[in-house]
Amino acid sequence: MKVIITGGAGFIGSNLTEFLIEKNFEITIIDNFSTGKRENISRYGTHVELIKADISKKGKWTTAFKDANFVVHLAAIAEIVPSINNPREYFSTNVSGTLNVLEAVRKSKIRKLIYAASSSCYGIPSEFPTKEDSPLKPMYPYA
Repeated sequence: MKVIITGGAGFIGSNLTEFLIEKNFEITIIDNFSTGKRENISRYGTHVELIKADISKKGKWTTAFKDANFVVHLAAIAEIVPSINNPREYFSTNVSGTLNVLEAVRKSKIRKLIYAASSSCYGIPSEFPTKEDSPLKPMYPYA
């Protein structure tokens, strides 16, 4: 099975990659290394195909989706304060980039997408753990 992991050089993506390698998945990582680190994935060598690309920009990276069975979309810029200071950059990656990934999934007729989001969309929660059906109360651009 072939899986695409966007943001695969980040902490979660690189650990997911390790798990999927052990399960004999064919893995393609798409990352621009703005926050992810090459050293997080360098140990996987030829076990992964690496595409250095920015998902906020349409490009050849979408051709990797052609024969994929599913996509795990982890690529995003995190942190609250920088999102307040530079909301356009966050929107470009986190919103437009996600739309580009969704378009690649649709065009390639991939039937499974796993999307990881931040709990910050719930604002300051009133209950712990926060349930997925809790009211959304985004308080800043990152959320």
